[in-house]
Amino acid sequence: MLAQCAADFHGRKERYERFINYFEKVNPDLIIIPGDLGYVNASIFEKIDIPVYAVYGNMNGDLRHLEEKINFIDGREVSYKGINFAGFGREILNLKEKIDVLISHVPPYKTKDRAFFGMHIGDKMLRKFMEEKKPRYILCGHVHEDAGYQKFGETYVVNCSIGKNGVCTLIDFNKNDIRFINHI
Repeated sequence: MLAQCAADFHGRKERYERFINYFEKVNPDLIIIPGDLGYVNASIFEKIDIPVYAVYGNMNGDLRHLEEKINFIDGREVSYKGINFAGFGREILNLKEKIDVLISHVPPYKTKDRAFFGMHIGDKMLRKFMEEKKPRYILCGHVHEDAGYQKFGETYVVNCSIGKNGVCTLIDFNKNDIRFINHI
């Protein structure tokens, strides 16, 4: 299953346009947005006819107008094509199932969370969750300057931040293949 992922749009129309144009070329099975959507007109999602899972970030404003197109899963679990997803956001997770993919805006502490001056700014509670529950993937954003991925034990931590010039991150969950498109 192929997922097209991106975080940190911050409402920038040109970032959304690059993402949607690439969506039309790739034809993924699923879209995942780990937060910081920012304000955007819902019409930008007109061409998307597949599930979109997202969590809120720290710079979103009112996103109720997007809830028809985007399934915000903060604090919830969903399953799609045999893969269990959960959203780590404003609410603490009380998981019932083994989670394959955890979507969080902020990365786990000391894992793809190195900010501009080298400080680790990730979430310590999420780090503990990663160590104990061992999801296959944690998809995050927030730290623009540390986009990329790193494997921690059994977990791939993928910082999908698109920054200023990125388009998206493609993840093939069946092959554990992670590709960053136009990241500098």
